[in-house]
Amino acid sequence: MKHVTQVVLGAVAVATGAMVLLGVGCAQWGTTGESAATIPPVAPAALADSGLTVRWQTEALLEPGTQLVALWVRGGYVVGLGSDQRVYVVDAETGVRRWSRVLAEPHETLWPPAVHRDDLWFATTTKLMGFRGADGENIVEEVMTPNTEAASANASDMTKTATGSDVVLVGATAAQRRTQAKIAVVERKRAAVDAALAHKKTFIELEFAPSGPPATDGVHLFIPDAKGWLQAVSIQARVVPWGRWTNDAVTAAPVVDASRVYFAGHDGIVYASTQSFRRVIWQYPTEGPVMADLRITDTGLVLVGSLDYSLYAFDGASGVLEWDQLPNQRYNAGEPIRKPPYTFGEQVFLFTNRAGLTVLDTTSGKTQWQLPSGHDLVTADADIVYVQSRGNDLLALDRKAGEVRFAIPLRAGTLAGINETGTGVLYLATPDGHILAAAKPAGGEEAEEEDEAAAK
Repeated sequence: MKHVTQVVLGAVAVATGAMVLLGVGCAQWGTTGESAATIPPVAPAALADSGLTVRWQTEALLEPGTQLVALWVRGGYVVGLGSDQRVYVVDAETGVRRWSRVLAEPHETLWPPAVHRDDLWFATTTKLMGFRGADGENIVEEVMTPNTEAASANASDMTKTATGSDVVLVGATAAQRRTQAKIAVVERKRAAVDAALAHKKTFIELEFAPSGPPATDGVHLFIPDAKGWLQAVSIQARVVPWGRWTNDAVTAAPVVDASRVYFAGHDGIVYASTQSFRRVIWQYPTEGPVMADLRITDTGLVLVGSLDYSLYAFDGASGVLEWDQLPNQRYNAGEPIRKPPYTFGEQVFLFTNRAGLTVLDTTSGKTQWQLPSGHDLVTADADIVYVQSRGNDLLALDRKAGEVRFAIPLRAGTLAGINETGTGVLYLATPDGHILAAAKPAGGEEAEEEDEAAAK
């Protein structure tokens, strides 16, 4: 009996140790230690009655005493943020839990990540961190380490050329050749020092505190700075960082297209700049502070909401205002615009305090319909826009007419990850860590259900 007791206690100790290890640093999620299923953010039966199916459900396996406080949809991932500053990364398509990691100190702010291809970049109050979305592998060392082999080869070529071992520099004096040889040696040493400094580097230290969500082109991370700058921090080796000074704080998230970055601050001026260095292409002064995150449409319109009550639509390349059928070529919301505009196809969805949801035509800026009870976006597909109401209901609205197709009550405290991809997949979570994805059935599934119903 004593022997059995020792074996059991030993097994418990091993299991406890394993769970502690999983709770520290980066943990690849598994089935070990899964808690009992929690109550979902919305009743699956209510979804089914409304023509939606649950794609997947998962548990975030939160640390004891913590809860989810935010849910973000970025690229192919759903990212949950815990109250302990731990992020939980889930595959948006399958619901497979990828990895989790504590990214910030309790007193710090952790902003929603910027995504480039499969990489997720997080900004905190003090640093930047980059991870591969699929497995949580830290990519900072990888992207910030210069290619020392190429640098060494180039330096070697310079030395050979300068000393004449392979070729002769036409017209070069002996002193010039010696100088070139010294330069080549310095280049080799510099590359070695850079590599040593980058070795095992897991984050990029910031000399400023970010004040809004970042955006990235894969070369720079464009970060708002409350001291009045848009900071372009390099996330590639040997790339030069830069910053653009404005006259007031910058808190709105910038947006990027293939070649430009667009940003605005509390001074009300909208800027378009090149991405690789500080060069303003155009700028436009609005009549109030810009605090809402910027957005860009599929056709290249840059949407900017201002506290001057106006929503502006700029041609990205020229800075020309596009809505020339409206007074002053802008949409007047009649109240300050504090939330970002969202765009799907040829529609813009704007949420304001008094008017609720206003839907505009992207081409003309004219109002199509309004919903006073609309609070914030959840997602949209080709026919339906899903909205969280002021009363915490999930509303499905016809995109053309604005008619309510159905309403489903959400559990108190439900977090909605705003999905701007136009796929129509809803991502919902509860504070206790139950994450759910739902959508209309795929065409094949819907046809099979209709066939079964007809057979009955």
